[in-house]
Order: sequence, then structure tokens, then C-alpha cells
Amino acid sequence: SRGEFLVKSLAMTAVVACVVGGGSTLLADRYSIGIDPQQSRCLGYRVFFIDKTDKTPERGKIFTFKALGTEPYFPNGTLLTKMIDGVPGDRVQVGHDGVAVNGSQVPTADGLYLAATLNKPESRYTRDEYLAKGKYWFSGRTKDSFDSRYWGAVDETQIVGRAYPLW
Repeated sequence: SRGEFLVKSLAMTAVVACVVGGGSTLLADRYSIGIDPQQSRCLGYRVFFIDKTDKTPERGKIFTFKALGTEPYFPNGTLLTKMIDGVPGDRVQVGHDGVAVNGSQVPTADGLYLAATLNKPESRYTRDEYLAKGKYWFSGRTKDSFDSRYWGAVDETQIVGRAYPLW
């Protein structure tokens, strides 16, 4: 009968809606898309695919994290995407000529380019330190990247997930 057909159709629609909605929620819980709105992109890409279940930091890989202490450029909690160049135990040296991790130069272009923009002397950001347990050094690949040179190491609890450049 028509009534029975209508009830079965509504039931099937409800089941499909639940499956699609639940699947979408599961995907959103695991993955997201990150978009770099800046004119000058520090990694050369605008769009990133972020896997929020892959939080195991790895040198040379790109990760997204919740920024802390990045004012005035970004409010606390802003999601930033950068390359991990330093891991716990690494020696990080920051100076006028650039950044070195364990004696190897990090390709961040010109040392402390943003110090003048931040109205701070370069000496404020110069350092020679070893990264503590659970701390990671994040860098961009341009001279004007606002990265760990200016706000220091990122705690592993701030890491959101591994990011894969799309374009």
C-alpha cells in the first residue's frame, strides 16, 4: 500500500541520513583542510590536508599546531602550519645569519628579518639552546616567516596533526 511504501521510504531516508551524517562527522573528526590566507606563504603552498590522528612529530615533516605566544601577528589558538626542523635533544642556534639545528643551517633565508617589524632588537631572539623533552622547533621557508625564531619551541600538546600540501 501507499502508506506502507511511504513509511519504508522515510525509514530508509532516515537511515541514509544517519550513515552519511555519521560518516561526515567521523571524517571531520579525523581530517580537516587548512588554508594559508597570507600573501607571502612560508612553505609555498596555500592549501593543506591535515590528518588530526597523526600527531607523532617527525623532523622534516609538515605539521599544524595551535599557536601560543604569537601575538601581535596571530591570536593564541590560531592554527599554524610549519616544518619541524628541531626535535627534543637538538641544539638550536639562532643569530643574525640564520638558524642552525645541530650545526646544520635551516633554510629560513635571512636570519632575523622580522625583528625590526616587531620593534625588537635582534638580540631579543638570539639564542643557543637544547630542545627539552616534548618541544619542537617549527620553521617556514621564507625570510619573513613568523616561526620559532621569534616565539620559541612548540610543546607537543599543541600539535593538531600532520599536514600534507595540496597546492
